[in-house]
Amino acid sequence: MNIFEGLYLFFYLRKKRKAIKCQKKLPFPVISVGNLTVGGTGKTPFTIALAKELKKEGYGPVILTRGYRGSLKRPVIVSEEMNAEDAGDEPLMMAMEGLKVVKSADRYEGGIYAIKKFGFNEQDRVIFILDDGFQHWRLSRDLNILLVDGYKGFSNSRLIPFGTLRSPLSEIFEADMIFITKKENEKLKQALIEMGIKKIYFAPLKIEGLKDFDGREIKPDGKKAFAFAGIANFQSFIDCLKELNLKITGQKKFIDHKKYSKRTLKKIEKLAWNAEIIVTTKKDFVKIKEKADFLKPRLCYLEISLKINEESIANLLNFLLKFKHKTRGA
Repeated sequence: MNIFEGLYLFFYLRKKRKAIKCQKKLPFPVISVGNLTVGGTGKTPFTIALAKELKKEGYGPVILTRGYRGSLKRPVIVSEEMNAEDAGDEPLMMAMEGLKVVKSADRYEGGIYAIKKFGFNEQDRVIFILDDGFQHWRLSRDLNILLVDGYKGFSNSRLIPFGTLRSPLSEIFEADMIFITKKENEKLKQALIEMGIKKIYFAPLKIEGLKDFDGREIKPDGKKAFAFAGIANFQSFIDCLKELNLKITGQKKFIDHKKYSKRTLKKIEKLAWNAEIIVTTKKDFVKIKEKADFLKPRLCYLEISLKINEESIANLLNFLLKFKHKTRGA
């Protein structure tokens, strides 16, 4: 560890200690979903999949998210009628799945706001899912789920700015369950087992298909496609398109959480002059839909999900049974 990593770790641990000292609890179970690294580990599709599984089991999941960007700072219930500029792209994606989503910089305040707005009482089977919560220590959690990218793992296992770790690797032991996402990487799983980790599961990527501007499914049929996206793992997106047997005529990679202007979209239209369709991610699509009418005949997005296996859901439900007759103070 060099001096810069040491400085990062010093301020990281100081911030953590300070946050834990004033940690607050919500009166319902809290499941945190997060990661140790910067970049995409599939938190949004995993959170969506987890919430849907909990709904199937009769629970009432509420996702608490800070979101990335978005103009709304006070606690607010995110609805699919909002735009990405107000709500943020990822909160909007989750709301579009018919899930209860509350956006708030302070997740405890967001939880209290949700309890009041939805009229929850202690008999309700409410579960709060803390989105990107591994480093949000101000809110107490009852179950810590850690996601690890099945393609990248922990990269070079070094802290920012010389690696992708935003938390020291030793904090992996704070996780109650670890999910290796996107790819079933047996080598990575074995490495985690050798570290002494026991509850390790896979959450592989599932390609659902392509959707057009209005959300209707379209068949790839070997179409010529121009691809663009502003995500952390652009190559994974391209690989998915190739699996659909699309013929990639060109591609454009943008920074993660790219904010698109109409001018940028016009440039994309020109770059895609020889493509039958223009394909992006759902995360990017929700940001550009309102300003991309001129792309409507050709614009579509890739629909993906993460699959959570039955064994991990069973273990999670067994954990939640502990709260059946337990009263917790706010």
